[in-house]
Amino acid sequence: MTKEWVLTAITGALVFSSALTSLAQEDPYEQERRQAAESRKNDSSWAPKTKEVALIQIGDKNSPGSLKNYCLNKDGNILALLGNEIRVYSADGKLVKKIPTEIKAGAICVGKDDNIFIGGEGKVFKLSPEGKVLASAASPVASEPVKMTKETEEMVREMSKETRQPFEQELARMKTNLENRRSEVMGIASTGDDIFMTVPSVTDFSFRVYRLTQALEEPKLVVEKLRGCCGTMDVQAHNGSVWIPHNARHAIENYDRDGKQLARFGKSGKVKPADFGGCCEPKCIRVLPDGDILAAESGPPTCIKRFSADGKFKEIVALVEDTKGDCVRVTVAASPDASKFYMLDTTRDAIRVFAAK
Repeated sequence: MTKEWVLTAITGALVFSSALTSLAQEDPYEQERRQAAESRKNDSSWAPKTKEVALIQIGDKNSPGSLKNYCLNKDGNILALLGNEIRVYSADGKLVKKIPTEIKAGAICVGKDDNIFIGGEGKVFKLSPEGKVLASAASPVASEPVKMTKETEEMVREMSKETRQPFEQELARMKTNLENRRSEVMGIASTGDDIFMTVPSVTDFSFRVYRLTQALEEPKLVVEKLRGCCGTMDVQAHNGSVWIPHNARHAIENYDRDGKQLARFGKSGKVKPADFGGCCEPKCIRVLPDGDILAAESGPPTCIKRFSADGKFKEIVALVEDTKGDCVRVTVAASPDASKFYMLDTTRDAIRVFAAK
């Protein structure tokens, strides 16, 4: 046994011991994420069907935070919410026009006759394609008094123990937070003669879905107690029914117009492509004309998946490799001819565009 061999063996043992120590010290959540990422690399079902072909820069990439949401109209134009305006882009990313708005909206959709619906700051508006206000209304919860449930009070009581702050102080803070979030509108969707919108609850940090007419009248609560995080609770509508990515439950749920649940699929998991990873996924969905569902996850991994209407996983549409995954909205859409797919990137105030390889 040579001296060199002994030194090599000792060095190898030290390196192996160091690796074991690092693994043992690694945060369990980070370790799980790393192991899941390694498993995905060896799974051909994770191979995306598209590649990124363009980036439509809407806001300031160096100071993001102004681009809130977007949708597509029937011609494939992109309607992006940026500050107090809707910026309309052609399918190839050229700015067509700017439509001023009375509010800084957070939700947008296009309905019958290409009319535009937006919601935010406690209001919802119906606009003509040119931007003329056709109707407006207050959000159903904008002025509703905050009434905390016993469950919420118990949660606050536990929080006060952890923060070591007086219960009354924490309760007052919770009430203020609930009052402040009443003005938010997380999602808006149109189908037939109905408009659906997701707004915060006034009793806890869950979300509700209301149904309104195309004239923004007769608000009716149809779904409640939706659990989500990151201030995101998307809603989509197709053929008279409502689709919701119940992100904190790792599920996609389907309801009729009166709130009766028709279907539900999805479960938590970081390895199988049919499962939803992260703490709260999928963030956003889009129902295609043929009934297929695009589900977008902020990650990790940040991706777009396609499912059939009955919940069967079909494929990974897009997989984004240059992001660590953030707890953000990732609005997803497809062009009318399904040749391009879009994903909101709020970390850069941009919309990413994907097409077949």
